[in-house]
Amino acid sequence: MNLRLHVHRAFTGTWCADIDDDNDRQPDDPYWCVDQWPTLHDAITAGCAQLAEFATAQRLSRVSEQYTLQAA
Repeated sequence: MNLRLHVHRAFTGTWCADIDDDNDRQPDDPYWCVDQWPTLHDAITAGCAQLAEFATAQRLSRVSEQYTLQAA
């Protein structure tokens, strides 16, 4: 399986990152998707960390969620 990370600007002005299989892309059902990243760097960093986690996983599960800022 060849997973790929796709990061793009959302309509809200924030960043969206998703990971899917390059051979069987399903834009409506990626393996991992997090919306609303405040910066491009945050989205890329999180996506790369998730790819690394998938690399060691025995079984991949699909995860979608929304990034939320933690209150200081």
